[in-house]
Amino acid sequence: MDEERRKRVRANASGGEVDWLRNLPEALQWHVLLNLPTKDVVKTSIIYSKWRHLWRYVPGLDLDCRNFKEYNVVVSFIDKFLSFNSESALKKFKLRYNCVLDRQVTKETKTANLMRWINDVVNRKVQHLDVWWGEVDMPPTLYKCESLVSLKLAYAILPNPESVSLPSVKVLDLIFVKFANDLAFERLISGCICLENLTLDRSHNDNVRVLQVSSKSLLSFRYNGSITKGPHDDLVVSIDTPKLEELQLSDHLTASFIIADLSSLVEADINVQFNFCFGKKFNPLDLPKGKMIHNFLVGISNAKNMIISPATLEVIYDASRCEPLPLFANLSSLSVHFDDDSWESLPKFMESCPNLSSLVVESATFSKEGASIVTGPWRLLSSLEYVEIESPLEGDEIEMEFVRYLLENSPILKKVTLYLEKYSRKKSFILIELLKIRRCSTSCEVVVM
Repeated sequence: MDEERRKRVRANASGGEVDWLRNLPEALQWHVLLNLPTKDVVKTSIIYSKWRHLWRYVPGLDLDCRNFKEYNVVVSFIDKFLSFNSESALKKFKLRYNCVLDRQVTKETKTANLMRWINDVVNRKVQHLDVWWGEVDMPPTLYKCESLVSLKLAYAILPNPESVSLPSVKVLDLIFVKFANDLAFERLISGCICLENLTLDRSHNDNVRVLQVSSKSLLSFRYNGSITKGPHDDLVVSIDTPKLEELQLSDHLTASFIIADLSSLVEADINVQFNFCFGKKFNPLDLPKGKMIHNFLVGISNAKNMIISPATLEVIYDASRCEPLPLFANLSSLSVHFDDDSWESLPKFMESCPNLSSLVVESATFSKEGASIVTGPWRLLSSLEYVEIESPLEGDEIEMEFVRYLLENSPILKKVTLYLEKYSRKKSFILIELLKIRRCSTSCEVVVM
């Protein structure tokens, strides 16, 4: 045992203070502290006397202003932090605003302070900027921050810049951000030449009618549209991202999605209705709309794994009367979360997936209206191997009809997992009905949980 370790053991045995954190390598110290909220970092000054001023020199601020009761105290704290080592680089600057403090300050004052802080951290070559500060304008300097790696903004207002140069940004999260116009958003995306991950939760008044997402580097795009009711026939989302691997779309009100061929797509989570909501239905005579939906499906047809909503399936089913569905030749895994929508749409979609091997039906609530799921004849599900229906079966006709459809049309099916209500009175009836179903695959195992 070396001398240093002996000292530590003696100090521990005698009840003396052992400053384990101080003995960590400096790089590890900063890494630990940088990943803690500033509130917790400040607490170290109480726990460890030798760390009394250490929080001031952590190269990052992560401040939840809900921990403060007065706006002036927030401003003073942030100003004091930024005054320490004002010439050194800053890795992270994260603010969460307390809307209760709005009563104490005007919008002009709030905007002025935030602009001043952002200008400061940009000058200090900040790498990660995460700001939730209400509806305030972002300063022009933000568009020229060459050190920025991730930018996360909520409820901010972004003007239309003459140009954007954010050459290092890989992560961009925009939550209910308001843009000056369509061009402001386009310039922001085009200025992030290394962008890999984009998350966009749209505000109902973001001033963007045609949303152009064009990026040669983007790998992941998560999009949540506005949930505001009303006609949105003029809303368009255009996606041109040849390297995209992960796509998540959730939007009921956008009328048109224009998607270029996503040849690299692996994961797709699709919940869109093309503005067919609040009682609106697809018109089979609307050929342009049918063509748009067909082209959308072609755009996502290279996905290997897909989660799709029943609302989307219903629109696809209706639109298939105008244009035949494209083949989803790469799709091997499909997950569907059903509520009370028509189940007939699922077999129709599965017929377009010639290599589908796994099907998961999540939280299914089968319709009790007596509508038939199988109006076939359907084609064989020649590649389906595994099925799991996670909703507890209750023995209703529509449930058993769906299970029958799977068992009778899947020649290489290996395993079907079903769940029963624990105290269901129909448990014996369901098991008997399952035994009556003819199985296309002689090696299929039906597991009842």
